[in-house]
Amino acid sequence: MTIRMRILSLPLALLLLTATASAKNLNGFSINNPLVSADLIQRGGPPRDGIPSIDAPRFVTAADAQHISATDRVLGLTVNNIAKAYPIKILNYHEIINDRFNTTPVAVTFCPLCGTGIAFIADIDNTTRSFGVSGLLYNSDVLMYDRETESLWS
Repeated sequence: MTIRMRILSLPLALLLLTATASAKNLNGFSINNPLVSADLIQRGGPPRDGIPSIDAPRFVTAADAQHISATDRVLGLTVNNIAKAYPIKILNYHEIINDRFNTTPVAVTFCPLCGTGIAFIADIDNTTRSFGVSGLLYNSDVLMYDRETESLWS
């Protein structure tokens, strides 16, 4: 499998934060034994999924993309010779797009607070993960969560 990404800003390192039993409860997440201090995880304003991810994206050809101008920024991603463009003005509102490149699940994420985006294969331990917006922040950056385990990710 070949993966080629073009990202318009520096990628965030993924940081898995355990969200299980009782120490701190934020937006419905019980945070116990996180890899970072729980005090550094803050509410960002919206509730869990208050910023809706896109879970079934629809695409049009570049010629038919009347809602996108030539100067709009996009996060471009190519996986196995399939190329897609994710407009920043859409990512700015939704923050997460759960997508597929044939059978390869991909999560495309964007943090409007820091202006960075990253895309990654959303198959972890042979399980496809679907991501949502937690409504929480770590270092002023969006924390997403995977719906299968409710783990928080930076």
